[in-house]
Amino acid sequence: MEQGPTLVARKFSVPNSLSNIFEIFDLYYEKGWTDGLPIYPPTEAAVGEMLRYTDRSPQDVVAIIPPKNGAATVEKIAINAVMAGCRPEYLPLLIAAIEAIVRPEYNLYGRQTTTHPGAHLVIINGPIRHELDVNCKHNVFGHGWRANATIGRALRLVLINVAGNKPGVTDMATHGHPGKYSFCMGEDEEGSPWTPFHVDRGLRADTSSVTVFCAEAPHNINDQVSKTPEMYLGSAASTMATLGGNGLYRSGLRGEQGLVISSESAKWIADFGWTKDDVKRFVFENARQPLRQLRDRGSWGKCPLPKFIDVNDDEAMVPIVGQPENILIFVAGGDQRHMNALLTAGYSMSVTQQITLKNGVPIKSVLDFLA
Repeated sequence: MEQGPTLVARKFSVPNSLSNIFEIFDLYYEKGWTDGLPIYPPTEAAVGEMLRYTDRSPQDVVAIIPPKNGAATVEKIAINAVMAGCRPEYLPLLIAAIEAIVRPEYNLYGRQTTTHPGAHLVIINGPIRHELDVNCKHNVFGHGWRANATIGRALRLVLINVAGNKPGVTDMATHGHPGKYSFCMGEDEEGSPWTPFHVDRGLRADTSSVTVFCAEAPHNINDQVSKTPEMYLGSAASTMATLGGNGLYRSGLRGEQGLVISSESAKWIADFGWTKDDVKRFVFENARQPLRQLRDRGSWGKCPLPKFIDVNDDEAMVPIVGQPENILIFVAGGDQRHMNALLTAGYSMSVTQQITLKNGVPIKSVLDFLA
């Protein structure tokens, strides 16, 4: 009889000959249990402390994760969180991220095995950002914040150790990008003139959530001179409609493209009376290329174009997504009028998951798990 996924994590003793942390890391590296960076040893005590921040049983299966179809139990998520250097109170967010990433619309099997370089960006919204000290502003995609660095890394370690994500074996990314080590940001809700992203997704502003969005490395868009939103967002549209991107060739499929705008820029745009929906519509209408430029290059002929495109008209303008709603707008980053394009493979959808107790009640604080 075929056995199901293993639920109980294996335990082993480190030989006395492994006298220091370097040798322990070497052991984990040789076993293929790391992302290549040093890890924190997941001792029983450390994992036990992590498990205090959940009301679920350690052997509860949060998800079955492809391509290996490993069982991501609460305990296994906690083990990888310890290895990544997470604080125990990050665990509820990680559980929610795992729940989100296996939703069918995310197409995780495809994202895990593709040649595309996409990495799983974790976007955090709600009060939990402050409680966990998540960076939402300066250097939001960079170094300096434990929460951002270790939460993104923990998700990757789960995908390696539970799901079997191995470069050149199951992960066939031609190049990848550094976000495959860690890719995590918070939205600057306080600096935004618009509703937060999780509210756009139908959640209450006072609840906390995590969104997973598979994206390429951020591409900076620098426009310090434009005097109107049309010119400024035109720079964004031009960057996002690059001929080498997937979106133009796959806009007939379900897919999204992202744009991160600093709060300074967002407020300036809003001062002209523009809503977030206005921004989406403008980018949708202007992030395009004429069909004649797409022929016989890129992914030409591999996927259907949107039905409103006349494939016999060389001057027909092809968009990077099928509808304005599939342009995702996030407000994050420090000062100055920079934006960042988050381009995707063009055939997966982001998923937002509320952070809740086991019975589905939204948490008000991570301390809810210690009651």
